[in-house]
Amino acid sequence: MSIPWNLNDTLTLLQAVEQIKKPETFFLDTFFPNKPPVTTTSYVAVEYRKRGRQAIAPYIVSSEVKGVNIGRSGSKMRVYAPPMIGPRRTLSLGDIERRMFGETPVFSNITPEQRAAAIIAQDIKDLMDMIQNRKNKIAVDILTTGKTEIAGYADDGVLTKVDTIDFTEDWDGKVTLANASDKWDNANAGIFDQLQSWSEKIQEDLGEIPTMLIVGKNVPKYLRQNKEILDWLMIPNRQNLTMASLAPHYTSPQTMYVGRIDALNLEIYSYAQTYTDDDGQVKPFLDPDTVLMAVPGKGSEVHGALTMMNDEGTAFQTYAVDMLPRYITDKLTNSMSFTIYSRFMLVPDLLDSWICCQVADPE
Repeated sequence: MSIPWNLNDTLTLLQAVEQIKKPETFFLDTFFPNKPPVTTTSYVAVEYRKRGRQAIAPYIVSSEVKGVNIGRSGSKMRVYAPPMIGPRRTLSLGDIERRMFGETPVFSNITPEQRAAAIIAQDIKDLMDMIQNRKNKIAVDILTTGKTEIAGYADDGVLTKVDTIDFTEDWDGKVTLANASDKWDNANAGIFDQLQSWSEKIQEDLGEIPTMLIVGKNVPKYLRQNKEILDWLMIPNRQNLTMASLAPHYTSPQTMYVGRIDALNLEIYSYAQTYTDDDGQVKPFLDPDTVLMAVPGKGSEVHGALTMMNDEGTAFQTYAVDMLPRYITDKLTNSMSFTIYSRFMLVPDLLDSWICCQVADPE
C-alpha cells in the first residue's frame, strides 16, 4: 500500500483534497450555499443589505410634473481579511511502528510504510472535517446571535488575538419572550400565534415566505405537549382542518424532520449535532431551546486567496482555492506534518431573511 498522491506536489494534493467527501454541514449548506469565485487577494469585499418594507408610488399633481425622485434601498460593503484556519497533524516514527486499530495483536503483515499511508489519508479527512465543522459553527453563531467571534492562535496554541465579525447593527431578528406564559415549555403557550407573527414580519421585510423552522433538540417535545397543536392533531377528519402534521423521522445523524405547519408553509427540522470546542468541551451547535425561522439560501461563503512558499522553496505563490494542503518533513526528528489552510467568511446577504428566539429557559 502506498500513498496515491505525491505529497511533495501541492497541486496534486489539491486534486486529492477536492475528491474527498466533506461531512454534512446542515446550517452551512442550507443557509450559506452561495460561493462566489475565490478572490486573488487575501481580502474580500463583503456586501449585505436589508430589503425593508415595500414602498408605494407617490402621486403627482399633473402630467406636466416630471416625477418624484425615489431613493434606492442601499447596501453596506466592508472589506475584510478573512481569518485563516490551519489545523495540523504530525506523524512521527513512533506512530507508524505501533499497531493500528484492527490489526492482529501480536503479529501483523502491515508495514510502517503502509500504516503511514493509512494514517495520512485519515488525517487529511479529519482536518477537512474540522474546517467544515468550524464553518458550520460560524453559520450557527451568525444565525442565532448576528455575529461570530474569531480567536486566533499561534503555533504554540496560545491565544494571540480575538476579533468579532458583527452584523447586529443592522439585524433586528432576535426575539425575546419576556413572559413565562409565552415560553414553549408551557403547554398553554400560543406557539402558532408567535410563529405567525414572525412569519409575517419576514414576509413584510423580505417579500418572501419563510419555509424552514430549525429547532433545538428540546423543542419537538414542547410542540407535542402544546395544547393547541394537540387539539389540531385530534380532529377526527384531518381534511376538515389541516393546520399541522407531525411525522418525526431522521433524515441524517442528529438531524430530524419533525413535521409541517401547513397553515404557515413551514417545514420543521430538529438539529442536535454536537462538536468539541477549543477547550475540549462537547457542546451543541444549536442551543436545545432555540428556534430559527428562515428563508433558506440567502447567505454566501466567501474565500480569500492563500499565499505560501512554493514547493521548491524559491518564491511565494498565491493559490485561489477553498482549502490548501501543505506537507512538511523534518529529517532530524523523523517526523512529518500535514496542514490544511483555508481563509473564509460567511456573509448573510439579506439580513431580513431570518428570526431567532430562545423559547424556553435553560435547564
